[in-house]
Amino acid sequence: MRREKRWLRVGIAVVVCLLLVEVVGGTARRGLSDVPTFLENVETCLTERTTPFAPVVNDPIAQSTTRGALRTTVEGNGVTVVLGSSEADAERVYGAYVSVAPDDIAGIRLEQNRKVVFLWDVAPTSSQHDFMVLCTLDAQE
Repeated sequence: MRREKRWLRVGIAVVVCLLLVEVVGGTARRGLSDVPTFLENVETCLTERTTPFAPVVNDPIAQSTTRGALRTTVEGNGVTVVLGSSEADAERVYGAYVSVAPDDIAGIRLEQNRKVVFLWDVAPTSSQHDFMVLCTLDAQE
């Protein structure tokens, strides 16, 4: 009877240790996983399509978002891409641009697409627009 109890205790201790290792290992794996940010996903898309990009400078509106922003050129047309943390954040960015920009910018050179705001240097062609929408699909969710 004493032997059985000892083996039972040893078995329970082994099971508890294995569970602890599994919990700690799973937590560490999730904490160390290299899940790309939304901005990194956009940068990857641009890189795969050999479209250079740069960080946004001298634009406090674009730099005010937590998900980030970048500048790139699509088929000769420069664009600032701002990634909002929510649709409300993107609306805030859009509104901030509208408040300081010329009247003709909204809906022509400035566009909000869910959580993403595009500010184009000149009105984009459908090809330019579609290219950037494709590269920002992950960020729009």
